[in-house]
Amino acid sequence: MPQFVIQQTESNKWFYEFLSEDKSILLTGTKHEIKQACLGEIVSVKMNAEYEENFEIRKTPGNDYFFILRSMGNHQIIGISEMYSNKETCEKIISQTRKYIEKIKK
Repeated sequence: MPQFVIQQTESNKWFYEFLSEDKSILLTGTKHEIKQACLGEIVSVKMNAEYEENFEIRKTPGNDYFFILRSMGNHQIIGISEMYSNKETCEKIISQTRKYIEKIKK
């Protein structure tokens, strides 16, 4: 089952990782001073991942692809993917992420 896992860094910042059924990381949240802010970001991810237009594919100078998820209201980044070697894989992971988030909302 896909799941959100909340973690804390050595410098006491909170963030989430959204994991697929095989436990690979699909999306990582931004770092927050308090755990409650991290939990709020997870709620935002669940609401905003429903809309394809909230995802944006980007390319690094090294020609790797990744995507970000933005909130609709303030367009703040609420998740960042892992790096992928091609755009097609990145698009596939967006679709998978959206499907898994929809699955856990039920």
